[in-house]
Amino acid sequence: MKISDLRSMRIVNMADGKILGKIADLVMDVTKGYVKAIVMPGDSKWPIFWSSDREVEVPWENIKKIGRDVIIVDMPLAWAQKEKE
Repeated sequence: MKISDLRSMRIVNMADGKILGKIADLVMDVTKGYVKAIVMPGDSKWPIFWSSDREVEVPWENIKKIGRDVIIVDMPLAWAQKEKE
């Protein structure tokens, strides 16, 4: 699987079934060679380059399954609400 494949997938929250968006970026540990987190755009109507402070980082541990069309993450509702504030 390529990064370009990941960027086209929808991210679904296991906690409530909501579609959270798509991957905007990845956080990598280049010295150890693994992905630390995925980055999604926040709840903004502006393009991502205008709202980088509203991005949401999902740690790799919270990614439960990467399927053919979707990525399932476990973001507890309280954590998701905190990110919106």
